[in-house]
Amino acid sequence: MPLFTASITEHNKQIYSIMDKEWISIMKRTGRIKLSWWDLFTHYLIVPFLLMPLIFVSIDWMKYLITGEYTGVRTFKEMFIFNIPFSILAIAFYFIQYNRLNFKTIRTSISNDLIQEAINTTASELEWVSLINTKNYKVYKTFPKWYTGSWGEQITVILDNDKVMINSICDPDKRASVVSVGRNRKNMQRLIDKIENASR
Repeated sequence: MPLFTASITEHNKQIYSIMDKEWISIMKRTGRIKLSWWDLFTHYLIVPFLLMPLIFVSIDWMKYLITGEYTGVRTFKEMFIFNIPFSILAIAFYFIQYNRLNFKTIRTSISNDLIQEAINTTASELEWVSLINTKNYKVYKTFPKWYTGSWGEQITVILDNDKVMINSICDPDKRASVVSVGRNRKNMQRLIDKIENASR
């Protein structure tokens, strides 16, 4: 196992240790990844970051309404107009990050053994590091090189009767990131291809 797997924090270990049947049941029912409050914060961090200029302008505007004093160069109207693109980006990224928590679900009639083999083969090929590995619930992380453009991904796989639920997001335990340079898509598609090939 690579030495950089040590960067998995005690925080994450605690989160994974309390992951129980209730959480898995919720994910099966909603078709969405369930994250801790802290992981949700880091996952959506890009949204408040883009809104920070607007928040500061709004605070200054409230102070002006209360005190009547303002020492800025630009008018409030100019600053609010200037922040419109950032607000639009924040809204767009909210929906992008929201949709990334959805599982991609495929149905298959192959045996559980073949599914497990497909998962294990994919994990080996893409260097996924196993954090949870039960028969029907698995969590992996990746620790790619710096030049890949990704801080790492978190891959979740749930087996639910004839369904295989797959999700890959930027690792919420790493630096806030909204791009994986196609690695999340690759993680999911590679496993889907392995399962579909095993069905033929």
